[in-house]
Amino acid sequence: MSLLFRLRSSGSSSRTPLLSATTRAFADWRHDIASKWSSQEEIEEARHWVETFKVDDIPKKHIVITYSASSGPGGQNVNKLSTKATLHLSLKTASEFLPGFVVKKVRENSRHLTKDDEIVLQADESRKQSENMQAAFHRLHQILVSSVAADVPGVTSAEQKQRVAQLQKQEAQQRRKLKSIQKDKKQSRRSRGDDY
Repeated sequence: MSLLFRLRSSGSSSRTPLLSATTRAFADWRHDIASKWSSQEEIEEARHWVETFKVDDIPKKHIVITYSASSGPGGQNVNKLSTKATLHLSLKTASEFLPGFVVKKVRENSRHLTKDDEIVLQADESRKQSENMQAAFHRLHQILVSSVAADVPGVTSAEQKQRVAQLQKQEAQQRRKLKSIQKDKKQSRRSRGDDY
C-alpha cells in the first residue's frame, strides 16, 4: 500500500488526523523497509556499498558481450558494422564479485532479469562499439545500485529529527486542545438539566 493511498484513505479533513495518518504511514513504511534487512549492520554495509560501488568495479571477465547489427537510421554504417552491444551477466557468476545482499536485491527488485537468472542489456545509441559497450556497463551499474538503493533507508539529519519532534509536539498539543473542547461541550450539555 503506497504512502499517498494511506494518506488519502485516512478520510479526515482536519489537520491533526492527517498528521497522525502521515506519522503512522511513515512509520509503517520505515518498518517495511527495515524488515527487508536482517540487521542494522547489513543496512550500513549496503549503504556503504551503494556509495562506493563504481562502474570500474565490475570485472569484465564475468560479463559476456556480443555485438550485432544496430537498427534504425545510419545508412550503410548500420548495414556494414556490428555496433549494437548486448551485455549478459549471470547472477550465478556475479555472486563471485558482488555481496550476497546485492544479488538478493537484484532478484527482488530488478525487472531486467531473465528466466535464466541473468541480466541482459542492449545499447545501440552510438555508431561505435566501444561507446555502446560503455553505455551497457553504465546501465548495468545503474541497475545494480538502484536495486539495492531502493530498499536502503536514508539517514535522518539532526534538523529533520528536530522538525519531526516539533511536529509531534504540536500534534499532541492540538489533540489535547480538541479533547478539552469536547470535554467542555459535554459538560455544558449536562449542566442544562439544572436550569429548569
